[in-house]
Amino acid sequence: MDSNAYQLLEKFEIIAGSPGASDLTLSQDVSIITTKNAKYKQEKLKFACNLQSSNLWKSITTVVLSKNTSSGNYQDIVTVLLDMTGVIANWHNSTIWHLQSGWGNRADVKRAYVQPVTSSSGLDFEIPADRVECSDEGTYRCKITGVSTTSKALDKEKIDTVTLTVEPNRIDQITILTQNPQPELIYNANDLVTLSCNGEVGNPAKDLRWCYRNGGNNPPGNFQGWNKDDDINKGSFIPFGCQKTQTSTLRYNVSAEYPYREFKCETAYDNLPCGHSSIISSNITIFRYTSPAVNNQQSDDTASGGVIAGAVIGSFVGIILIVVIVYFVAFRKKNEGETYRTKEENGTGSAPIDNTTVYSVPHKERHGDRDRSPRDKSPRQYENRGLDEPHTRGYNADPRGRSNPGMDRSFDDVRDGNMKSSRGPMMGSNASFGSAV
Repeated sequence: MDSNAYQLLEKFEIIAGSPGASDLTLSQDVSIITTKNAKYKQEKLKFACNLQSSNLWKSITTVVLSKNTSSGNYQDIVTVLLDMTGVIANWHNSTIWHLQSGWGNRADVKRAYVQPVTSSSGLDFEIPADRVECSDEGTYRCKITGVSTTSKALDKEKIDTVTLTVEPNRIDQITILTQNPQPELIYNANDLVTLSCNGEVGNPAKDLRWCYRNGGNNPPGNFQGWNKDDDINKGSFIPFGCQKTQTSTLRYNVSAEYPYREFKCETAYDNLPCGHSSIISSNITIFRYTSPAVNNQQSDDTASGGVIAGAVIGSFVGIILIVVIVYFVAFRKKNEGETYRTKEENGTGSAPIDNTTVYSVPHKERHGDRDRSPRDKSPRQYENRGLDEPHTRGYNADPRGRSNPGMDRSFDDVRDGNMKSSRGPMMGSNASFGSAV
């Protein structure tokens, strides 16, 4: 039998039947190693439960890693022991992952044994970053039991805490809690507007931060933190998955000095200044209603509209006047050159149609030229000075050669002795030209 077997048997005898087996020696230290602070899903977790000095230990019975629960009790996660089932030759180190913990499927074990007793005896394992869970945060206990070199029972434990740093990755849009929120976000100066912001604040939780900058500057200034703490209501932290959330409100009296103010609600800002591009934030801009500028603009628009309308109406009236003037001028010219009909148009020798004025037709080529050429004063031709008719000799085969015999009704009457004139028959016929019959 080798020396390890004798040590195991000796340990077993001490634990099972020694009178001093119930005495606990708490002076022998053990060490526990944990990852004190890890970024959730970014860094792995490391756990180790070892002897601090192997010189004081004759043998080790168990190494147990446990985690504190919400009830205050410790729940075993993993146990390393010497499995003494069967003959001594079959005794071996064994690691038992307790099913209720669920750690066995996530852990990568680096070392786990209790025999032989060395400075490396104990447990060492890691949880990869992608397998870390929110519940991994908490207080852990490393407990080792065994036999001292003085054959006394040993039971020593130490505790340590693991903290997960969870970065926030969400913030909701800022909302307005005012009773009559304006869709355009335009308010009168000194109006009280309450802004509300909700978002993740990480773990450990850090209050949401309000920042602002004044509008109207070109270029716009930098964001700065809101310096009136009384205007901010910081809500309590509410657990949400691996981290916490918070709702924060800001009471803002609309500035009468600046045309608008831009606000930011920020999370995950760490030590960065307000408005940093890497910060998760939500923005909103509150505008001040400037009625004078709006009214002046409306007055200018109204005046311009009146000028345009007046110009259109004036042009329209002018066009109507022009049309009326042209119409009357044309109508007058038409009256001055009244229509007329000849006897031939009414039928040869027939009387004129009722209500129709009969004239002789002027010759267009000589209209207005009565005095430009001498008139023929022969006794056989008569000058139609009233209508400026051309003299056509032999017209209509009239042997007397009188002008415009078609219209010469008075001449026929004189010839037949039906009309009397102090100037004779020939002059009497000329007096009817250009007169209505």
